[in-house]
Amino acid sequence: MKLLMVQVPTSHLGSGEKVYPLGLSRLSSLVPDNVEKHALDMNICIDPWAQLKESLENQAPDIVTLSFRNLDPLAGHQASYLSSLKTAAQLVRNIVPKTRIMAGGPAFSLFAKRLMIEIPQIDIGLVGEGELFFNQLLSSILHLEPLSVEPISVEHIPGIIRRDNDRLITNSMGPKISMDDIPKMDVKTFCPNDYSKANTYVAAMGIEGKRGCDLWCGYCLYPFLGGTCMRLRSPKKIVDEIQMLKNEYGIQLFHFTDSVVNRPSDHFEDLCRELIHRKLDIAWTGFFREDSLTRQNLSMAMNAGLTAIYFSGDALTDQGLKLLNKQLCCEDILNASTLTAEMGILTMCHFLVNLPYETKQTIDESSKMLDRILDIHGPVGNLGAIIFNNIRLYPDTPLTRKLTRSGILEPRTDFLYPVYHNPEKFRHILHEFEARCHSAGVFSRLNISNGINNPYKEGI
Repeated sequence: MKLLMVQVPTSHLGSGEKVYPLGLSRLSSLVPDNVEKHALDMNICIDPWAQLKESLENQAPDIVTLSFRNLDPLAGHQASYLSSLKTAAQLVRNIVPKTRIMAGGPAFSLFAKRLMIEIPQIDIGLVGEGELFFNQLLSSILHLEPLSVEPISVEHIPGIIRRDNDRLITNSMGPKISMDDIPKMDVKTFCPNDYSKANTYVAAMGIEGKRGCDLWCGYCLYPFLGGTCMRLRSPKKIVDEIQMLKNEYGIQLFHFTDSVVNRPSDHFEDLCRELIHRKLDIAWTGFFREDSLTRQNLSMAMNAGLTAIYFSGDALTDQGLKLLNKQLCCEDILNASTLTAEMGILTMCHFLVNLPYETKQTIDESSKMLDRILDIHGPVGNLGAIIFNNIRLYPDTPLTRKLTRSGILEPRTDFLYPVYHNPEKFRHILHEFEARCHSAGVFSRLNISNGINNPYKEGI
């Protein structure tokens, strides 16, 4: 039996930044030895569609898995990657008509039923985490003799969405995997060296310290994808993986995929101690929670290899923070900025602008808050970037439900393609703020005081 595992394209406008397919790599390590396995990450191919065609023709697989990681690129680009999944499924069905097509991945999980309707070529979908049941699913579909699992039919495998004539049947979700039991990466099939030298700005290699999030931000899907409780991975196992990648593949820059890397504080500090103890000479980045950052744990993180810190404060006013249920206030954001400036660590901040219910007053407050952040970082020159976005809306989040109830959103809004809240009245604010940050960054880098008058400081 033959299996082809495919990561479909999810890079925007020919971006050279690559991301190691961590989820697919872990699933690949679970494939039984009596399956002839092949893999293709279309994101690292010069001509991905020609390469997929060649792989299908040469290998004639019995089953093809399509991993769909991202719906769209965010970062101000209102593009959709849906065409990548659609075209891949159509190409598979055209070239190997009798193969079984299975889809999964974070983006697929968010819209599983809708995507099964939209893309009839997909035979079966895997919703959520697949590590506990992937081996059983392959054994059932390929009619293999299971090697280390009890036989189980597709009808009883948790998290499966499947076709029954003209109906779609969704199996209930199963338990979440313990983070210390996640399978190893299949570094032979998905070689880290294919990714490590491609990127200019971000780390290609992700590291999982935990899954799940208990913060309940009003727009976020992490609780759906990973659960509402944080499942922690042993710091020793985390660093074992980092050390393996450093020693065997020379990887020196990592990014923690955790929704928040510095929560809970005791787990984060234990991780830093383990990294310091190993003396690996590596660098890493991650998203941090502002109100959990202290001088002590930031100093420890820098000694452990932290090279850049990412914040996702998301709102520049207390009203916006409350709307998004961030459980933060502006002072928390300013205190974190002050601390990172004093410590001299490269800092990136993410904010959403033109939020629902904005007024001239809240825009003026946002403007003044932005100036305070720029004033904190300017003299030190440690602000890598402030990234502005409009808020991307997803189905069934608390914020989406609120906007629907208030009549701002149509009840039948289709969220599969990117839907952003960006009313005309303050649509220009994102560009105004970006221009101000650009000017401040240039002046800071050249060590020149920026005395240009800001029209927003006195209100609009």
